[in-house]
Order: sequence, then C-alpha cells, then structure tokens
Amino acid sequence: MLLMLIAVLVIPFSDAIGKWLSTTYSPMQITFFRFFLQAILIYFIAKILRKKIASFKWIYFFLAVFISSCMFLLFWGLMYLPLANNIALFFIEPLILTLLSIIFLKEKVSKELVFVLIIGFIGTLVIIRPNWSAYGTAAILPILAAVFYALYLMAIRVSKDIKDIVSMQFWIGFLASIFIGIIYLVLKPFEIEVIAFQPFEISTWWLLLSLTVITVVTQFLISKALYYANASLLASFQYLEIISATLLGWLIFSDIPDSITMLGAVIVIFSGVYLIKVERSIKS
Repeated sequence: MLLMLIAVLVIPFSDAIGKWLSTTYSPMQITFFRFFLQAILIYFIAKILRKKIASFKWIYFFLAVFISSCMFLLFWGLMYLPLANNIALFFIEPLILTLLSIIFLKEKVSKELVFVLIIGFIGTLVIIRPNWSAYGTAAILPILAAVFYALYLMAIRVSKDIKDIVSMQFWIGFLASIFIGIIYLVLKPFEIEVIAFQPFEISTWWLLLSLTVITVVTQFLISKALYYANASLLASFQYLEIISATLLGWLIFSDIPDSITMLGAVIVIFSGVYLIKVERSIKS
C-alpha cells in the first residue's frame, strides 16, 4: 500500500510538467518524446541490469495504443484546463472500467453497481458544467483519456502474457513512439496545431526526461503494488492524486478549482470508493 501511496502522490508532478510543456509544445510532440525516452531509458536500464527484453507480443501493441492515446488526450486537456480540474474529470476512469467490464467481460451487475455508476455520472456532469462554460469542449478531453486508460487496464486484466514489467514498459514506449509517429506523418499535411512539432530547447529535454522518469517509476510502483495487494483496495488510493494536483496547480499555475468542480470531484470520489465496496461484496 505504501508503494501505491507514493505513486499516486507523485503522478501529478508529471501532469504539472506536461502542463508546463503544453504552453509551448503540442500534445503530440510531448507524448511522442515521453514514450520515445521511455523506450531508451528502459533499454539501458535492462542492459545495466543484464536483463533480457522479452520478445514482442500483440498485447503490447494494444497497450501502447491505449496508453499513448490516453496521454495525448491528457496533455491536450492540460493546454486548457487547470491541473486539478483535468484530474478530477479523469477520476471517472474506475466507473468506465466497471462499465466496460460489464459489457465486454460479462461481469456481474447488481442494483448497487447501477446506483454507483449513476452517481458517478452525475458527479462528472457536475464537474463538466462549470468547466464546459469556461473551457468548452476541452472539458471532454480528460474523460476521453479516462476511456483509453480504462481500456488499457482492462487489457492488462484479461491478458495472461504480462509477467515481465520491464519488457512490457519497453515495448509500450517503443510501439507508442511508432504509433504516434505514423499518426503524425499522416496528419502533418493538414497543419493541425495539436500535432505540430518544433525544436526543443536544452532545458526542455530535462523536463521531458523528468516527466518520463516520474511516469515510468510510478507505473513500476503501481504494477508492484498490484502484485502484493488487492487491486480494489489499491484503487481507492488513486483519489489522493487530487491533493497533490490541487497543491501543485496552486503553487505553479495559481489555479484553484471552483467550488462546483470540487463538489463534483467529491461525488465522483465517493462513487469510486463505494464502487470498491460493491466489487468486494460481489467477489465475496
């Protein structure tokens, strides 16, 4: 549980770096180099540790598509939304994961589960209302990111091939770079702002490397935490992200979420924590 606690409190630091970079660079450029550096970093770590990278598996490709799409949408959202607002909207992810599990994995549905999903949806609408007025359709971006992250987690849940975390993270970084690169080359002639590439300053490389190290380390901590403890118990810890996200947003960007956004976040957090209780009762 300590591993998960450290991870969720540190994750918003990568979001803060992403928001800082998004003021100058496009979400696609940030996302591409975040995964490109991940592949390089893990490759050299594996070499130092004399650990062999496992061979390619198709599940790695799908994981790369899901998580890179998630990161792109999150960085895109951070161009417009305050840090805490972006994360508060992303908090609908556990509810989306539950809904997808019901649809695709045919998991059990109870009245309590339906109630939790409705409450979570209401909470999301409460958050969206002021953010939609202030930021327009950008308020939808972290919700779409949550959908892709839920798909990422569901793919991990159903796969029996994922045992080597180091190899998984290497292949995700490598394949995500290729995937984003292809998308960029296809869309480049249209000169779309959110996919534009431009030269980095030297200081930017340090920020990108810091972002990559934080995300790789936190994903490793979460993976280890899931190995040692119950997933539903650890899921409740992710809501602590709002604490460090709000603090960082205030200290770095002078952003303070409005009262309606915080009310919606509380509703979504309540539904997420109650969802864990419902899932436990179903399993027992």
